[in-house]
Parts: sequence; structure tokens; C-alpha cells
Amino acid sequence: MISTTTGRYWSTGITVTYAPLAERINDEPYGGWHAELNYCDDGFANNDSDAGQVSTQGSLATRYPVRDSKVRSGLSIAIDTLLADAERLGVDFTSWGGNVPRIYYRGDGEDPNHPAPKGWRDTLKAEAERIGWAA
Repeated sequence: MISTTTGRYWSTGITVTYAPLAERINDEPYGGWHAELNYCDDGFANNDSDAGQVSTQGSLATRYPVRDSKVRSGLSIAIDTLLADAERLGVDFTSWGGNVPRIYYRGDGEDPNHPAPKGWRDTLKAEAERIGWAA
């Protein structure tokens, strides 16, 4: 699922977080996944104001937590949505040293403001394998 077109922008991967919600259904937590990617153009400390060449960057993110559907995980839906939007914008996913892009968990699961759900490493690994990335 890595874009092979020459894009205007690049990114090294997608960062996800899980948002547990207070509501419970059938005594199970009912949360959802946020996904975000940051992208940059090819400029790096080489702005030329006189020529109008100024490096830019941006981000894409799900607005609300994406819950599991009856047939797909909310994580897969969130990631696939960002991948499709990134492709439309011309964002290529790349990495250096022969590495593939990655799925990251914000704070590597240790940020108290974004606690990771139980089994998150295995969940991200399975999702990364699905799209041909690393976790």
C-alpha cells in the first residue's frame, strides 16, 4: 500500500492512539482509534524567499475516534482512510536505509495522556503486516 507515484510530499508513517470512551456496551469498553500523519515537501533549510521557494509541511488526522465496524477494525479503517487521503494529496511514504514506513503509537504507549490498550503492540504489528509496513 506504499504509494509508488512521485509525490509532492513525503511521510515516514502514521501515528495512532486509542481513545477509550466512558460508555460500555455489553460490559466491554467502547472506544475508537485516532490516526495521524505528518508530511513535508523536499525542502530542508534551503528556503529562497527571493525565488518564492519556501518549504511546507502539513498533517492529516481522523477528526473523531474510529470505532470497529461489524466487519473491520476501527484501526484498519482509520489507517486506510489516511492512506487514501494521502495518496490524493501526493504524499509518498518513505523511509531511509532500506526501512519501510512505520505505524507508531503516540509516546510508544507510555504517554499517560494517551494510554495504550491491552495488546497494542500485537495489534499494531498485525496492522503493519497487513499494509506491508513495520510497527
